[in-house]
Amino acid sequence: MSKFEYFRPNTIEEAIILMRENPSYCLLAGGTDVMVKIKENIIHPSAILDLGALDSLKGIKVEGGKITIGALTTHTRLFESDTIRKYAPALAKAAGLVGSPQIRNNGTVGGNMGNASPAADTVPALMAYDATITIASATGTREILLKDLFKGPGRTYLEPGELITEISFEAQGVNQSSSFEKLGKRKALAISVVNAAVFIEADPKTKIVNKARFALGSVAATPIRVPAGEECLIGNVISEKLLSEVAGVVSNAVKPIDDVRSTAVYRQEIAGTLIKRALENAWRTMSN
Repeated sequence: MSKFEYFRPNTIEEAIILMRENPSYCLLAGGTDVMVKIKENIIHPSAILDLGALDSLKGIKVEGGKITIGALTTHTRLFESDTIRKYAPALAKAAGLVGSPQIRNNGTVGGNMGNASPAADTVPALMAYDATITIASATGTREILLKDLFKGPGRTYLEPGELITEISFEAQGVNQSSSFEKLGKRKALAISVVNAAVFIEADPKTKIVNKARFALGSVAATPIRVPAGEECLIGNVISEKLLSEVAGVVSNAVKPIDDVRSTAVYRQEIAGTLIKRALENAWRTMSN
């Protein structure tokens, strides 16, 4: 393991200054990914910036129908939050399926994004809610859609000196529902072979879908939305036949690869299956 300097800033402003003064820095949120990469000589930072003291980046709040989550909020806190379970149930479920209890206790939602794994569990759930992230730097703050953050495996469009501070999205409301599904090679501690999240808004009487957002992980170089599947659902009446058609559209739309966890063909098939299962769960929840 390479040597590095260690810093623990007490404010966002201090963190930004340290990033500018240490160009080869690495941000440490929960450390569940970063420390492994350092130990295995995958990355070689000259400085570690531990963000653990930035309490302003921790927590969950709801205001004006909008949920805001600090980037240093842990997966355990998301999973156990009554607010998230009520207003963003797909995210609560995804957070509860991340790694082990130890990883969930330390790993953060912002770190999960910054790591940019195509298999990240919380990212598709947040993309299904059309989440926006706030990014701070020496020049101020900017906002982008979460779906526009990712460049490729382990790579984002964050510029040097930028820091994700919070994630925000509209709370799930009346006649809306969401769900998350994950397939791993075992029931626990598994990296997703495929994961899927959906958000829908539908008329409870006519069953006509007004809004639909699908997001998938582990089927491309980054987590992705599937517009073709969404368009197939919107404006139509939910039925078993329609959901099967949507599943077929989703499967045809994704172009996964073979790797040690699965074949591309299997991923392509299961992507549609998981979207269908998530839609069935979402509709069942909305109808009850």
